[in-house]
Amino acid sequence: MTLDRADKQPLDENEIDELETFLFSTAVSEEALDYPSLHGLLTAIAICPVAIDEAEWLETLFDGQPNYADSAQQARIEALLRRELLGICDELEHEEPPELPCDLSLDEDSLLTVWCQGFMEGVFMRDKAWFGDHEEEMAELLLPMMIASELFEDDAELQKMRADTQLMQGLCEEIPDLLTDTYLLFRVPEQSKKPTKKGGTGKKNPAKKK
Repeated sequence: MTLDRADKQPLDENEIDELETFLFSTAVSEEALDYPSLHGLLTAIAICPVAIDEAEWLETLFDGQPNYADSAQQARIEALLRRELLGICDELEHEEPPELPCDLSLDEDSLLTVWCQGFMEGVFMRDKAWFGDHEEEMAELLLPMMIASELFEDDAELQKMRADTQLMQGLCEEIPDLLTDTYLLFRVPEQSKKPTKKGGTGKKNPAKKK
């Protein structure tokens, strides 16, 4: 199927509001992702080195099957989500750092933390594919997302890094470029790919603890 540019256009504010209204409606599980976290999840789906069926990531996103009012509503919501994913894929394919729907900072009640939680949820869906051949690189490239997600509270070293405000601000600002680096790591021929090296913990990847 050939997609034109319109299929890959980012959602506008009205479409995001429409999607969020549905996500917070009684038709959807209380455990479903909100907009920042679903954007994180879809970013991970776009980067993942193996394909993930739409039905599976929809199930994860909604924490089950929504109670759609009718088939038209289902088609509309799924079309919005599909277009969001295609837009992220388009950015990555053109080696453009994805634009996150939140500030790149860890202020109180930070939406970046929520975005990173969604992103790591997507990584967990196929963690062997992410880390199998690239364990050291992934430990470095995903470090800011892992710390910001607050999903590794039992890791004292990561918690120490998170407590360093200046360090974390620098790491958070690198996230868009790191996403592009990760995408290229999985797709550029081995002899030509040179992912940006970032400061890691020197530990085995804690993302595999889940």
